[in-house]
Amino acid sequence: GFFALVGHGIDVSLQKRLMKVMKEFFDQDEDVKRDLLMDRPECSLKGVGYLPLYNRKLPTRSDPNANESYIVKRAHDISWDDNPWPTSSSSKEFRKTVQEYGQAMEDLARRLLPLFAIALDVREDFFEEAFREPFYRLRLTHYPPNHGGKLGILPHVDTSFLTILAQSQEGLVIFDERCGDWTRVPVVNDALVVNVGELLRQWTNDRFKSVKHYAANDSTTGTEASPRYSAPFFFNANADYVMTCIPTCCDEENNNPPKYPPVSYRSSQAAVQGE
Repeated sequence: GFFALVGHGIDVSLQKRLMKVMKEFFDQDEDVKRDLLMDRPECSLKGVGYLPLYNRKLPTRSDPNANESYIVKRAHDISWDDNPWPTSSSSKEFRKTVQEYGQAMEDLARRLLPLFAIALDVREDFFEEAFREPFYRLRLTHYPPNHGGKLGILPHVDTSFLTILAQSQEGLVIFDERCGDWTRVPVVNDALVVNVGELLRQWTNDRFKSVKHYAANDSTTGTEASPRYSAPFFFNANADYVMTCIPTCCDEENNNPPKYPPVSYRSSQAAVQGE
């Protein structure tokens, strides 16, 4: 369900610029960040904006997450301008960098689609129609170090088709079903981490697995923990595209029927995400 991606073509300088503007954003006073608070009455677009430390959203949970986040999203009917943005003169570089990185991630995710198609024994352009106008979310996240022993984000599986993660340091922990234990994901220089989400798992009739994972706020490297920054990019087909079990992943005659009904993102995971 997880793999490290190298040779991805994303300029390292862009990743460094993203981490820099993320730090600058989260270093601001709390009042400034709360001007962009998610789901404010005056903001018609739901599920975007600032989530403060110890939030319980995306998805809704009983225990709080020891992180703060800023989230933007794009779709055929959602533009960059529809998202809430900082308005100070110093925030121009923030928006420019976030949009540039989001576009780079969309381009990369599209380039990965033929590889998934080949692995599933379907034609290389199999996913092209579904992703002609994709829906995606970019979550910029700050994890304070050792914050009262709480997890940065609690164990979960992603609701996406796939997720592409950039991170400043280690902290991602995944569940290894083979040994029934949790495993820390090492940081590979200049690599991005890719993982399968629930929609791809269902689309492939469980052939591809979505793996439970969480984020820790400590580090096993060095003598002093430091803040961790991550930028998961959640990539989905067009929100209204109906995904029917991929033909090579089911076979009625050999006792492998489709396990899940045809479904779109909007009619399924969107509800989980509060869309």
